[in-house]
Amino acid sequence: MTEERRAPAAGAGRLVAGGSMLAGAMLVANAGNYALNLFLGRVLTPAEFSDANLMVTLLFTLTSVALCLQMVAARFVARADASGFPGDSDALVRRLRRLALWSGVVAGVALAAGSPLWSELFRTASPWPFVVLAVGVPFWLVQAVGRGTLQARLAFPALALSFLIEMVTRVGLGIALVWAGFGVIGATVALSVSFIVTCAVVSAVARASNGPVSGAIDPREVRAYAGMVSILLVGQIIANNSDILVSKAVFAPADAGVYAAVALVGRAVFFLAWSVATVVFPVAVRRHAAGQDASNVLRNGIVIVTAIGLVCAVGGFFWGGPVLGVVLGPAYAELSVPIAAYALTTTLFAIGNLVASYHLSRSRTRPSWILLGASVLQLILLLVWHGDMASLIAAQGVAMSVLLIVLAGNALVSAASGRRIAAEGGSA
Repeated sequence: MTEERRAPAAGAGRLVAGGSMLAGAMLVANAGNYALNLFLGRVLTPAEFSDANLMVTLLFTLTSVALCLQMVAARFVARADASGFPGDSDALVRRLRRLALWSGVVAGVALAAGSPLWSELFRTASPWPFVVLAVGVPFWLVQAVGRGTLQARLAFPALALSFLIEMVTRVGLGIALVWAGFGVIGATVALSVSFIVTCAVVSAVARASNGPVSGAIDPREVRAYAGMVSILLVGQIIANNSDILVSKAVFAPADAGVYAAVALVGRAVFFLAWSVATVVFPVAVRRHAAGQDASNVLRNGIVIVTAIGLVCAVGGFFWGGPVLGVVLGPAYAELSVPIAAYALTTTLFAIGNLVASYHLSRSRTRPSWILLGASVLQLILLLVWHGDMASLIAAQGVAMSVLLIVLAGNALVSAASGRRIAAEGGSA
């Protein structure tokens, strides 16, 4: 009995240690990426900074594909390993890598071939950054499969290392190239090269387990689950990037650059919260596969994400503007209130995203549909309510408040339904 009690505790301790390491690495990686962006904001003009930030935003629009591959790999690898057939997950990973490579090539060709059109649409100074970014896209998608494998196997130290290597490559090369006078092109080259390096590292550490094979992973089930994940990820793409794209299209280049600085700081909440979701998802999958309750994992995750958001919002309110004023210049010195407001709206979205991703671990899609609906509502509000920065942030706040209210209502209805079914079963 003693040994049985110690085993879960040891596993929990390993999970906490690994999750903390991953969160710390993602914090350092995001700090490095933000340092690079602050450097770009200081060296480049607001219009050039807006162009550089657009490259990152366009990349995030492809995150729906990358995270879909990562979450599919994470779920089925975790389930196969927990069932004692890791060889099944090895075969799945090989298929996902091939899919990622071809999807990346298609997306890259579309990005490069359409570069003159994208340049005109988003009013950039040159179409060449789109071409440079296209080179890195296939590597970005392939490494997502490797990260999903590491995530599923709770290999958080290796996963953490991949984020740090990506950041060091991007920051080091980006500063060197921009300092040498290559501007937006140099920053985009650093972005693409960081994906190539990270892909090589992740492929090296996410080795095949060569375990027993049962052939139990049905490709039709994988495709169906990828469709479920896509619902959430399309909602993520719209919610995370629509405001940047709208501001780039309707604001003057300098104003779009100032808004990009606010969004850059405010988005820190989502990326920090994503480290929590990265830990929660595979743990929930494993617990559900073992027939155990995982609701406490979700509750703890919500508490942590809320705390992250509040800390970022308070810090932004008191120090955001003054810090940006020192680092980027006087044009950014009065942004404390917008930064704090943006951080709060992002916190609401991060909580909703965590809830939806948790339910996806059990193949439940209603919260994902709710998140997608709120994202579409946000886009509609942005398209009709974009007179200034405050309007853009307010539109997001309204949409994300609706998201949490509807998710809370859905949870209450589901709980009441569960109690009713349990009572009827007991009566029978």
